[in-house]
Amino acid sequence: MKILYISNPNSSLTRVWVNWFATHGHNVAVISDTPLEAEWPGIQIFKLPEKFNTRVIRFIIWEIWTRQIINRWRPDILHAHRVSSAGWLATFSGFHPFIVTTWGSDLLVHPNKSIVTKYLARKVIRSADLVTASSELLRNTAIFFGAENNQCRKISWGVDLSKFRPGKSDPLREELGVGNAPLVFCPRAIKPLYNIDTIIESIPLVIKSIPNVIYILQYYNVDPIYKENLNFRINELDIYDLIRWIPFQQVDRFVDYFRISDVVISVPSSDSIPVSVLEALACGKPVIVSDLPSLKEIIKNKINGLIVPVRDYQELATATINILKNPILQQKFYDYNIKWIQENANREIELKKMEDLYYSLYSLKKNLD
Repeated sequence: MKILYISNPNSSLTRVWVNWFATHGHNVAVISDTPLEAEWPGIQIFKLPEKFNTRVIRFIIWEIWTRQIINRWRPDILHAHRVSSAGWLATFSGFHPFIVTTWGSDLLVHPNKSIVTKYLARKVIRSADLVTASSELLRNTAIFFGAENNQCRKISWGVDLSKFRPGKSDPLREELGVGNAPLVFCPRAIKPLYNIDTIIESIPLVIKSIPNVIYILQYYNVDPIYKENLNFRINELDIYDLIRWIPFQQVDRFVDYFRISDVVISVPSSDSIPVSVLEALACGKPVIVSDLPSLKEIIKNKINGLIVPVRDYQELATATINILKNPILQQKFYDYNIKWIQENANREIELKKMEDLYYSLYSLKKNLD
């Protein structure tokens, strides 16, 4: 099949998805609605922002170009990743069959910004021939916005279990200079949504019980003003030496950070099911997550992880100490999560499900033609 995607080409999720279908015999291309930051060998990319990127009116111009690309490239399937932006372009192109995959905030947060964004979200969801979502929360939200129940499917992003699995990485500990210190890792972006400041506020409470703990934060998708405020608070609390900032990591290196960590934290205010949490589970690591409906789909409190109230740094500190001081609890979570991830979030199985859905829509289109 010829599959044309509209998505952010810098996202690891986009690249994993597109590369999988490219290596499984399909002809794929990507319409980029975000400036390309790193080359993507072997994939044809139509870079809309490089030609024109003036706010608001850019979508009018991009829509014209999107239609032209579709007419020239003649895809069998058009697949937009995200309801906002990519979904708008796909919807108003008029092409079918058209699939939209919701990522989370594009359906949980963005439609609430204005009457216009809410209208556009409903338009996209109702226009799509198929909606896919990584969680039941997102699936139900899509139905609320107008998707038919039988046209809305749950497809997990899944985890590459050939790479994300338990193991050791002692050289990385040496490289970071952390010795045998307990390590707490947060792999989320440095933006207000992900409540990195809540993690920072919890650290002084944690070190009262575990003074040698080290926190690893990833310098990724950074909001500069938010990062500046974090730095100010870190210096104010005098905990600078307890934090290791690391740059964005490629997969082969990223997995090592999970392996050396004793706890992985993900405590956003809004979320679907983040791949980074699934990857932590695949590596056998205990996780602490926010009290959100989507995260409760994969984490059962005190069964395979700990759940804390959103933006409650005191409860986060208590949970962190509880895990770090309790090897029996760590082993309990490990045993549960290794089994669960193999049964519920194997990327190969999930993307094969998506491929079957492509074929179903493609066959339907052929029959109608």
